[in-house]
Amino acid sequence: MKKIIATIVLAASLVAGAFAAGTVTADDYKLGEVAPGKTITAKNFVLNGAQKGASIEDKSKEPIKIGDKTFAKRIKMKGADGFIEFDVKAGDIITVLATSSSKESPRAIRIINDGKKLGDITAPIWNMKSVSVSQGSVTAVKDGKCQVKGFGGGVYIFEVDVKSGN
Repeated sequence: MKKIIATIVLAASLVAGAFAAGTVTADDYKLGEVAPGKTITAKNFVLNGAQKGASIEDKSKEPIKIGDKTFAKRIKMKGADGFIEFDVKAGDIITVLATSSSKESPRAIRIINDGKKLGDITAPIWNMKSVSVSQGSVTAVKDGKCQVKGFGGGVYIFEVDVKSGN
């Protein structure tokens, strides 16, 4: 009986561990294109090219400095259908560092939890000389999948951070 209880406790802890806080940056992904309908994964964060595709761009010759962080790559979401998907627990805090890929128009970053919009974060216009990024946060309301995606056009994503809210 003790072995059965131990097995159940271990299984429950493994399931609970499936929802892990963490951070992924553009630098964690391999350079290249993510074809429409294809995915790549880094640190349990799945980048989905959806219908228009995405790319991991090399910026190592001119690294992008955002505060005290430096990025040698950036994720280019080519429109509003590609996304980064990951597991969350209710109460987890999701923070996104991103800019619009447009030099003229800010764009939205939409965060979805269990199929429902949690919120939009404004991604400012792209300016390589003076990079300004959104650094908005939202809180997950349900255990399950969460998606971060551009909304209304292409965006550059540098980092997605998930912290335990519990």
